[in-house]
Amino acid sequence: MYKVAICDDDKNYISELTQIILECNAKKNEIQILEFHSGEQLLNEQLDDFDIIFLDIQMAGMNGNETAVHLKERGYHGILVQCSGIFMPTPDTVKIAPFRYLLKQDPREKTLREMEEILAQMIKKRQCYEMDAYYLRKRVVIHVPDIVYITHHPKRKSVLHLCHERAGEFDKGNVIVPYDFAQLSEILKDADFAIPHNSYMVNLSYVSGFDWDKNVLIADGETLTISRAQRDTFRRQFARYATKKYE
Repeated sequence: MYKVAICDDDKNYISELTQIILECNAKKNEIQILEFHSGEQLLNEQLDDFDIIFLDIQMAGMNGNETAVHLKERGYHGILVQCSGIFMPTPDTVKIAPFRYLLKQDPREKTLREMEEILAQMIKKRQCYEMDAYYLRKRVVIHVPDIVYITHHPKRKSVLHLCHERAGEFDKGNVIVPYDFAQLSEILKDADFAIPHNSYMVNLSYVSGFDWDKNVLIADGETLTISRAQRDTFRRQFARYATKKYE
């Protein structure tokens, strides 16, 4: 089941958006839609449960941009869609980087087209969202957005290096997946991973800075090397990722 949150203080718009979601669900996926009427109410929920959050920008109390910043700080990795009668950019807009903006005054036909793309992204993201792994010889399920980078392991396996919020749960050994890099590249082809060096692959969503003179990048606070052979290819990959993210 897919879970969708609509956070808006306009009940009529929630009803309209709900109808559009159901109308665009051509594959008849099971979708549960939950309503929230304030940012404060939304933030009281378990956010990782939501595949999509539709968030109104203009709300009483905590507005949509403020709420979105809190979502980002709490590590929400689902699909964020902001809605507004009039889109008003703010300094926080770049930090938020939602997947899409919906303008409430747009013709219904345009919103339907946008919604079809949003739901398609939801399905694609779920398909590469979870991965079976092993920790201390026990099977565990790892959320792909929690993976910062991946390194080689003997016997054609790979080691997952997780974000700070999750790494503490697995501090007594390696989290291992039974795939080599060739297999992972296929599994994660829609999950924004790149290979800046033959020794590892990195989740681009965690890359926060570069030092091109030293051929290094920063991912979740850790410094990783960029090989000279991969440097130009990686720069192009990251540019494509950034363009897609901020389009």
